[in-house]
Amino acid sequence: MLKAFLNFDNFVFPKLVTVIYWIGIVLITLGTILGFFGALIGMSNPYGSPGMGLGGALVALVGGVIGLVLWRLVVEFWLVIFSIRDLLRDIRDQRSA
Repeated sequence: MLKAFLNFDNFVFPKLVTVIYWIGIVLITLGTILGFFGALIGMSNPYGSPGMGLGGALVALVGGVIGLVLWRLVVEFWLVIFSIRDLLRDIRDQRSA
């Protein structure tokens, strides 16, 4: 077990990617909710305007959706990199056998 840990034959990241993905989803969602309600609260600010508050809320929602999509793409890219590595290792092992 120690030998496998020290040789980097197996990566830990592919096993942790689901946890990292969900942590990112939670953080993006919380940021979106805070931005949305912050913009709505800003509507009552005497120095702001209701239009700016609604615009800020809309930007927060659109930004949250875009953030979720981009986060998904980043995580999938990480997984593709690791799957390429695994496929190249399999090709190398087939040639040497």
